[in-house]
Amino acid sequence: MKKLYNEWKFKAYNKKRSANRNNRRIAYEIWKSNKRTSYLGVNKFDIKERKIFNKNYPKFIRVKAPEYFSFIKNTDEVIRLISYLKELYDTKQKVYVVLKDVKQIDYSAIVVLLSIMVKFKAKNIKFNGDMPVDIESREILEKSGFFENLYKNFEEKESYDISTIHSNGIHTHASKKVDSTLSSKVISSAAAYIWGEPRRCQGVQRALIELMQNTNNHAEIGKPGEKHWWLSVNQDKQSRKVAFSFVDFGVGIFTNLHNKTEQSKFFGWFEKMASKIKYRDNAQLLELILNGELHQTVTGKHYRGKGLPGIADVMRRNQISNLHIITNDVFSCPSNGTYKKLNKSFSGTFVYWELGEENESCK
Repeated sequence: MKKLYNEWKFKAYNKKRSANRNNRRIAYEIWKSNKRTSYLGVNKFDIKERKIFNKNYPKFIRVKAPEYFSFIKNTDEVIRLISYLKELYDTKQKVYVVLKDVKQIDYSAIVVLLSIMVKFKAKNIKFNGDMPVDIESREILEKSGFFENLYKNFEEKESYDISTIHSNGIHTHASKKVDSTLSSKVISSAAAYIWGEPRRCQGVQRALIELMQNTNNHAEIGKPGEKHWWLSVNQDKQSRKVAFSFVDFGVGIFTNLHNKTEQSKFFGWFEKMASKIKYRDNAQLLELILNGELHQTVTGKHYRGKGLPGIADVMRRNQISNLHIITNDVFSCPSNGTYKKLNKSFSGTFVYWELGEENESCK
């Protein structure tokens, strides 16, 4: 038997087994060292919390929401969150959104988070999260109906209707098409809330149709009707106003503009603009777009009130108020003349406005 174990094949087997065991021992020592390093400076309570989390949510990636969770007030931080979630979505990673440290939240951020959650769930990618410790933020999030939808299953559809039982809850709709019936229904509900009677709000109707149409035609380059638009409507009891948040996760205004084909009337717009009007960045360019100057310069024809410039006209006529537009690397509030460049680019377009008693309407 001794002679048998001295043969070359047994020696090779033992050598390989010893090497494997040694590699496993080294890997374990590295893992232990990394684990100890990750706990340096962390109190015992947090260490225990991490262990419980890893046990309950194995292989989930923790994504921390900003303390001031508002797309229109803390734009760069929210875009950073959206970008990270998009990376995890593309790689099909399970996500756990940490909201416990949120101190302030509004519906501009909730609609974005809700739309991302539905995208994850429709692709069968697990998505979960916790609640804010802050009482006011927690109450807003609960009344929005976010947690009611967190534990639902979603399938990939052409459209979604996500509403809540709360009167001031978030009423979210999503589609890939222009839906004039939905816009009429939303406006009727808003008018009844503000004025207590049916009213025609032509400005809101025009804004909704233009945004739906733009998403359908331009959200994905060369692929009309490929992206959902998301609309959330919130009734604010304190101000007696109705807030509208509209978002699409397409390519954004400027990316779309730079990819115009020869069939488009805006093809070659950059050269035509550069020869006539000087602007320093996209922030100033957006102001020119909303004022109709891009259309006038490129086509040589008077602007006829379509698209985003048409929405700006609606604001100027006082049919809507507090208009905000976020797209690519630009944040704007045309209501007060603010146009600024962002540190991080948002792939898509976000539009927010409000409707109240001071805005024009027709009985």
